[in-house]
Amino acid sequence: MKILVSYDGSGGAREALKYALGLKCTTEEYYIVYVIPTIVGISASFDSYIPQSVYEGQDKTANQILEKAKKILDTEDAKYELIKISSNGEDIPKIILTTAREKGVDLIITGTRKLRGFSKLILGSVSSGIIAHSDIPVTVVPPKE
Repeated sequence: MKILVSYDGSGGAREALKYALGLKCTTEEYYIVYVIPTIVGISASFDSYIPQSVYEGQDKTANQILEKAKKILDTEDAKYELIKISSNGEDIPKIILTTAREKGVDLIITGTRKLRGFSKLILGSVSSGIIAHSDIPVTVVPPKE
């Protein structure tokens, strides 16, 4: 079995990764995916106004997030690939699903931040988007409270 873990460094994502590693006896390979979000409210026509340092900061943050996942993975005897993708304005759940299909995964595991109300409306929900559009089984793991 191949498993894709949608990982953003949140508590839910860490729990999702731990849950996925609990399935290692049946797992051939893990794909740990972090999607760099688009800068909100910016369209392609305004990209020239965003300092390069902002993009570099996003890339540095992505590397730090994946490094934390790597530390967890390195404590296990598991084959894995870390994947960092820039969203470039594309919907994050769509990117995760496309990656899952390209890698031929059998299961997607994602965490949840348990967003509610206005926060969910503004920030969206990657896990909800994955569930809504996936033709691959999805497991959603809550954070420890």
